Amino acid sequence: MCDFHLVNAINLVHMQKALVVKLSILVVLGVLYCLKDAVSECPASSITEAYESAIEKSEKNNRIIEMIELVKGNIKLDLEKPAEGYQGVRFDWTGKAVQLWWGDISFVTTENFKSNSLNEGRGFFNEFGITDPVGYNDCKVGDYFPKIGVGLLKKESNKPYDFFHNYINKPFEFSEVRGKDSVVFHCLNKDFDSAFFLEKKFTITEDGFTIDYLLENVGNKVIETTEYTHNFLSLGARKVSPNTKLIFKGEIKEKQFDKGLKANATCMDDSHTIAWHQIPESDFFFEDIAIPQSKKINWTLIDEELKMGICEQVDFKPAKINLWGRGHVVSPEIFKSIKLKPGEQDQWQRQYKIFQF
Repeated sequence: MCDFHLVNAINLVHMQKALVVKLSILVVLGVLYCLKDAVSECPASSITEAYESAIEKSEKNNRIIEMIELVKGNIKLDLEKPAEGYQGVRFDWTGKAVQLWWGDISFVTTENFKSNSLNEGRGFFNEFGITDPVGYNDCKVGDYFPKIGVGLLKKESNKPYDFFHNYINKPFEFSEVRGKDSVVFHCLNKDFDSAFFLEKKFTITEDGFTIDYLLENVGNKVIETTEYTHNFLSLGARKVSPNTKLIFKGEIKEKQFDKGLKANATCMDDSHTIAWHQIPESDFFFEDIAIPQSKKINWTLIDEELKMGICEQVDFKPAKINLWGRGHVVSPEIFKSIKLKPGEQDQWQRQYKIFQF
């Protein structure tokens, strides 16, 4: 009997050693993969610099991101904390909703197909000032302008603002407060001229969630910009197909549809419905695609095979509705106009609902 236990103990040691070796190989492979990217994407002055860059990238990509989970019944919403996960300079850091679940069915995806990048959009990421960030045009080269929900970004040239560019960032102050069915995020910009206070509250419901915004101008200059949620939708992680239908409450603007980037598959089913006769092989994009509806549901996305859908309702008059997407994602975007004099504040809400049919 003792020999039997001894053999088991020896086998266990060998198994543990083998596991350590396998894990070490995986780490080395991860570093080598990142080293390839570091050398090709960011030319370093030496192999040492490239190697250090690869180590940093590997650690960042493999670090476990702490999530905030809101759960009620079949609904679960996953959110990143401001200092966790996405750290790019385009999307708002206050409440980065990365996934919405109905049971084991997911409803959103990533900007690029099956991407693990922490510098890309995903989920229900929102953005302030995609083309008109506060103070950019008045900012001198070398000075900083505020990107609401992100930080003070350095203006590097007199070229027009580019939301794809990775500007140098001085992040704002962030905090969050958890509740039973909600979480509230705060963002404070103390820069005197452009100072503001942003609050976003996510509340889970029986059939979805709501986002309540409060933006207050506590500086001495007018804040004039826009806000929208990108909505990287993919019901059940399924690709866009003839089963996918996007229904607008307002009529589709045919002239805008005709001017849009249609890829090879997008069509108008009727005056309110966008459909796809096959999986799009490239991006599609339509600006100001449908007549916005005040304080109503503006769009509904359904999958006829999955027999599920999701819709967005707002409590303001939208400035416009854009539509972007590619083979794995559909993104209807409802824009809100914002103009606040010093001392003024604005509040608005977005509500998302999941349904079966």
